[in-house]
Amino acid sequence: MSTNKNAYEIRADILKEATGLVTHKYEKDMYIWESTRTRDEKTGMIMDPINQPSFPTTKEILDCANELYSFVDSK
Repeated sequence: MSTNKNAYEIRADILKEATGLVTHKYEKDMYIWESTRTRDEKTGMIMDPINQPSFPTTKEILDCANELYSFVDSK
């Protein structure tokens, strides 16, 4: 049985999807960044915290959501 979603439900689903996509990209970038850093032999701490990926902003998530929504909104 299929149910139709209203516009608010569709936008909420798209926002959730965008949040997941942007967060996944951040986690992947952070993993790559951490695995390529030089670490102190004794403490294991990263010695060169340069170009560390930043956590996604609300704007980045909304930009991704708008891009996804443009597909739904196009005819």
